[in-house]
Amino acid sequence: MEKDKIICKFKSLWSSPVVLIKMKNEKLRFCVNYRKLNLITKKDTYPLPRIDEKLDNLEKAKWFTSLNLTSGYWQVQIKEEDKEKMVFITKYGLYEFNITPFELYNAPSIFQRLIDVVLNSVF
Repeated sequence: MEKDKIICKFKSLWSSPVVLIKMKNEKLRFCVNYRKLNLITKKDTYPLPRIDEKLDNLEKAKWFTSLNLTSGYWQVQIKEEDKEKMVFITKYGLYEFNITPFELYNAPSIFQRLIDVVLNSVF
């Protein structure tokens, strides 16, 4: 992740622990335990879409496409002043995220708002 500029070394008064979760396929998933940060986060109540409504909107569509958003949240930059809060600790030191990590409480709302803005400006 450091090589891909997703994270970088950092010094901060904030830090959250790293947790490795074993997935069903036996691979380990890197997660940051942001529970304490999430407790003090201002909640973003931007609505997530209802799938049935989205499918109804496609009823008369003739053209379809797909977007590859596999790394969805990792495409959203973090404001410079908020990066110090995204710091996590490892045995190799402190690192900060340059992009939105999955474990943040508001990550789904932030990402959905971005997608709505992008798609509304295109269509």
